[in-house]
Amino acid sequence: MRVRGKFLVGLVLLLAVPLLGPAVAVSAGLLCAAGYCHRRVSVRGKAEIAGAKDMAEAIRMMVAELRRGAPAALAAESAAADASGRAAAAMRTLAGTARLGADLPAGDPDARGPGHAGLATAWSLSRRHGLPLADLLDAVRRDILASARFAARIDATMSGPRASAVVLATLPALGLLLGEAVGAAPVHVLTGTSAGRSLLLVGALLILAGVAWSARLTRLRPPR
Repeated sequence: MRVRGKFLVGLVLLLAVPLLGPAVAVSAGLLCAAGYCHRRVSVRGKAEIAGAKDMAEAIRMMVAELRRGAPAALAAESAAADASGRAAAAMRTLAGTARLGADLPAGDPDARGPGHAGLATAWSLSRRHGLPLADLLDAVRRDILASARFAARIDATMSGPRASAVVLATLPALGLLLGEAVGAAPVHVLTGTSAGRSLLLVGALLILAGVAWSARLTRLRPPR
């Protein structure tokens, strides 16, 4: 989890302990963590796809500037001015590297964003072997777009399994509602008895494990 997600779960635990007791509060925190885990996978996948498209658009603008005769540094700066996020950062880094005449460090693609490794390779090939930078970058752009489109199709395909995972995770809540409707008082058993609190804690752990595992199975790899 990121820091914000951990903070929210910790806040839920802190507020719930005096009201519900440690076992019920921890169970509530585990259920909140399960919901955050599911949401994070969906949001992160869409953000990676959007980031890949932003990088492809930034490279397209740089290629257009290069083909108008602009130097590499100025073309990268122009693309960075109209880009945002990791794409803008990559273009600014390339502009500085072009002025120094050095290689662009490839680094970790997950940390630097989609397409950064291809950008570094294209720049290195152009600088060392004199290959046209515009043509190399255009090939990188097409590769990023193809990867982003494929990732978008996979993300759409995974929406069904993710929805099934949510339904399975919420079935215990439906069972509690049905139990309350017939007068079995399951909520009182789970929150008012020691055995019930232990079962609640185990159930929350199992729900979190199931959601985390389904999130891992349906997680997208970032577009390259």
